[in-house]
Amino acid sequence: MGWLHAWIGFLSGLLLVCVFITGTLAVFDTELTRWLQPEVPPTAAELNDAALDKMLPSVRSLLLKGEKPFIALPSERDPVLRLSYHDGHEVLTQPFAPQSGEQIATRQTVGGTFFYDLHYTLRSGSVGITLVSFAGLMLLTVLASGVIIHLKALIPDLLVLRPFASRLRAWLDVHVLASVPFLPFVFMMAYTGTFLHTRSVLPPESYVSLAKEMLVPSPSKSEPASPDRQVPQLPSLPPLLHAAEKTLGVGRVGSILFLPDTILFMRTDASGPLRTREHVDFSYDSRFVRHILLTSPLTRAQQVMEGIHYIRWGGAGMRWLYFFSGSITTIMIASGLILFLMKRRKTSGDRTLFQLAEGLSISVLVGLPLACAGLLWGNRLIPQGHESRINAEILVFFSIWMAAAFFGFSGCFIKKPFEAWKILLIAFSLLTVGLGFLDALTRPGWQPMHAPTVFAAVDLIAFCMGLVSLQIARRLS
Repeated sequence: MGWLHAWIGFLSGLLLVCVFITGTLAVFDTELTRWLQPEVPPTAAELNDAALDKMLPSVRSLLLKGEKPFIALPSERDPVLRLSYHDGHEVLTQPFAPQSGEQIATRQTVGGTFFYDLHYTLRSGSVGITLVSFAGLMLLTVLASGVIIHLKALIPDLLVLRPFASRLRAWLDVHVLASVPFLPFVFMMAYTGTFLHTRSVLPPESYVSLAKEMLVPSPSKSEPASPDRQVPQLPSLPPLLHAAEKTLGVGRVGSILFLPDTILFMRTDASGPLRTREHVDFSYDSRFVRHILLTSPLTRAQQVMEGIHYIRWGGAGMRWLYFFSGSITTIMIASGLILFLMKRRKTSGDRTLFQLAEGLSISVLVGLPLACAGLLWGNRLIPQGHESRINAEILVFFSIWMAAAFFGFSGCFIKKPFEAWKILLIAFSLLTVGLGFLDALTRPGWQPMHAPTVFAAVDLIAFCMGLVSLQIARRLS
């Protein structure tokens, strides 16, 4: 069990850290999008029905380009209207004022959906989904073996923390304390995440019935625009919205999806614990087409798993609980990777394979958080009118990650790994501690005293992470 836990844990742990860091950030993907678009006002007036129809010319222009746009209605998490579409690579979004329907001038950004996409596809499509799914299976194996290993001494290990003991003992205490209280959460996320992508790890025959029950086509690459493309006249949306609310419930419509021949009014994920994807469809001549709500046992199982995993119905308190739990789980996996290296440093520290393993660990444990912080800095420093602004943000993210990886590998191969850890941790501290100052200098309408908002939350969490990173760097020798 020790061999299984150590080696499977290390090999899958590098990928799992990526998955949990980005997944933890994706819990607040909507809020991060708001931070990345500071020109959007933090509050807005209630939705005016006439505002929806003022967005129709923008919707029509996207339909003419072969896109499948959708309008996200205002919500507690995001008080504005948003017109979005998937261009085959990113979800591009543009905010509109819910009272007037006027487009809000703001910077283009990858938004919080960048972390969501990185979380479950590694930005590699079906290949990435398959890798993440197998990593989930490996995590279940590692958790089971870890419980068996620590079962006999579980209570003593759980009640004792020795931060000033030997480094190996101290890191083991951190690993156990970060693991045991959150085992239910980790098991739940590993199981539901793997279940949602069963088709990636099982042969096609085992999920063909589920595939037939997919409610809405997944985002795909847009069809190429053609000069003879015909788009019918778009109907007025408020009457259709009110008609859809008679079926779904008042205030239960979350988005409006425009397909080539129908308009789908989709139930909001925040309306209940099941992610039903229920929708009411109308034709472009305002005729009711169908009401889709699948209730077969297999579909219900899928809806329950999605509701638990995405937690879009749980409110701010539940999202904070998921964020905290995801952060502790990341610490659990990261401390396991560090323990793996510490136990083998004396016997294998001079071997190329060990140096490669430590270089990978530095690249993931410090390089990825550094790149995430760099993306936030890039968002505020890249000129708002930059022609390819979204691509520039992505380039900043991956450039910083690759530079950190190169620095980490170099430090390991010249036998100065602690210096590499230390310098990158300090760089991360500087970016995160300074994020609040950057926000103050670049956000329109910034005030020194204001009620807690997504901006204050992002800045404060980054500041705390910077202090923790600085303390870790200080303790390294």
